[in-house]
Amino acid sequence: MHIENEMLSRFNQVEKIEMQDTLSQELDFFFDNVMDTVVNYFKEEVAV
Repeated sequence: MHIENEMLSRFNQVEKIEMQDTLSQELDFFFDNVMDTVVNYFKEEVAV
């Protein structure tokens, strides 16, 4: 029983780490898109 609990807790820790990595990648992607949009907006404003 102790071994099962330990395995479950390790699995949960690994899952949390994977979720954090996924969230981090999604946030990076989001901010890249936002910054591209902002840069393009100001390029267009300067050109006009």
